[in-house]
Amino acid sequence: MKKITIILMILVMCVSLLAIHNFQSPVAASGDGGNWFHVEGTNIVDKHGNKVWLTGANWFGFNCRERMFLDSYHSDVLAVMEMVADKGINVVRVPIATDLLYAWSKGEYPPSVDTSYNNATLAGLNSYELFNYMLENFKRLGIKVIIDVHSAETDNQGHTHPLWFKGKITEEIFKEAWVWAAKEFKNNDTVIGFDLKNEPHTNAGDLKRISESAIWDDSDRPTNWKRVAEETALAILEVHPNVLIFVEGIEMYPKDDIWDDEEFNTSPWFGTNDYYGNWWGGNLRGVRKYPINLGKHQKQLVYSPHDYGPIVYEQTWFQGEFITADDERAKEILYEECWRDNWAFIMEEGISPLLLGEWGGMTEGNHKLLELNKKYLRAIRDYIIENKYELHHTFWCINIDSADTGGLLTRDEGTEFPGGRDLKWNDYKYDNFLYPTLWKNEEGKFIGLDQNVPLGRNGISLGEYYGTKDPNLPSPTPTTSPTPTQEPTQTPIEPISYGDLNDDGEINSLDAVLLSRILLEMSPSGVDMKRADLNGDGVVDTMDYVLLGRYIFGVITEFPVSKN
Repeated sequence: MKKITIILMILVMCVSLLAIHNFQSPVAASGDGGNWFHVEGTNIVDKHGNKVWLTGANWFGFNCRERMFLDSYHSDVLAVMEMVADKGINVVRVPIATDLLYAWSKGEYPPSVDTSYNNATLAGLNSYELFNYMLENFKRLGIKVIIDVHSAETDNQGHTHPLWFKGKITEEIFKEAWVWAAKEFKNNDTVIGFDLKNEPHTNAGDLKRISESAIWDDSDRPTNWKRVAEETALAILEVHPNVLIFVEGIEMYPKDDIWDDEEFNTSPWFGTNDYYGNWWGGNLRGVRKYPINLGKHQKQLVYSPHDYGPIVYEQTWFQGEFITADDERAKEILYEECWRDNWAFIMEEGISPLLLGEWGGMTEGNHKLLELNKKYLRAIRDYIIENKYELHHTFWCINIDSADTGGLLTRDEGTEFPGGRDLKWNDYKYDNFLYPTLWKNEEGKFIGLDQNVPLGRNGISLGEYYGTKDPNLPSPTPTTSPTPTQEPTQTPIEPISYGDLNDDGEINSLDAVLLSRILLEMSPSGVDMKRADLNGDGVVDTMDYVLLGRYIFGVITEFPVSKN
């Protein structure tokens, strides 16, 4: 009963904070600033000009009606996050929906599904608070984030809608939401990039309508993705000139570069075969004639195709010779029939680096195309490795609940981990396909993208790899040394850093996590309880939690105990 009461008190505290519409994200307030990336030729480089390799994975859920990482249903989400860092994933692409960003921009904070039965520290957090709490933990673990607008509306099937506007979400709202995000995260270099729109594509069925399908040219059509991406990127970069902009392709592209058909048929029986097709978001042929032009901000642009195997869809290049080809020839077939002309030419011709924003697929089970799917995965894996530093990638996906690809989390064969509950880590998929494509040094340590924070427990920081650690970042507050005195009976009293429960020199939501664990009788080790008594009444209780939350959100600037 006591734990239930405490959780309810925490919930009340969080709800009371919603009335404060002008508070700043705790992560943004504590961002170390300046560790940004830009493009030089076909490489992404850090602020010192050193090449980096973004090698990561996708983790979805904030694009869905649950508005949280869906694996929170099944596990301790922080335990999963820590394992992701330990496994060497240095960037996570996080899908979200435009309507959620837009709501936040208006001071509205829709709820996330309550998973406090697995994650006590998440009790009472709304979607905005939860998202920022996730960012703060990514920062702690040395993981960078790419925010991806996956759909117009928070909808588990929202990605099937072909365009960036839908219903109340207009093109203007799409742009406005992104500009708000630019303002929100411009001082938070945990968020290094924005993927403007996931998988623009055509309407369903063989009969394609230009009015319902993403196109790519120099027109003013409402469905011209090239125009909208360019305009949105420029608006973002005027506010936040340091963020990387990732622009995906479309699905269909005319063989003569001219979009002069209001409708066209792609049926193998009744179609005219006038268009090149590819995966949703994977067709960047239009870049040859109509490249994205960001002017003075061009060095922030990265093109981003998607690519999958035959279990997702049995494309023509997975048929014929591919079926019996050995691995080397299979890779050549995929390159010649798909990759080269759809997107690989962009890095080969020095136009831009690429981020393969989604790749992956099933590696276990009884699907009739499973062996062909694994052949595809070996081919794309090897192609990524061959193009290190020019071809970056985020694997799809961490989640257990992707129906046509599976995930790095599984309930089948795999390794159990603390906090995983009924989830396991998919060793076979990771060891054979993702691990070889992760950025590692000669000793096999994973290389992170933060200048100072090492990547998990098995990695190093970017600054450690290149010898460029930033000495100007704040360090934990040192312990005060007592001043020698001639009167030994007087013992110097060290000042108490109230609120800084983990002694890292900052007061943020990580301290709130520790305090919530104290209140839930989880007894975290190494915490000085004096630091948690923020009102000086000799008891650590929910009133102290309320004070800590008000301090983190900027409502108060000091604790009552410090006035005593």
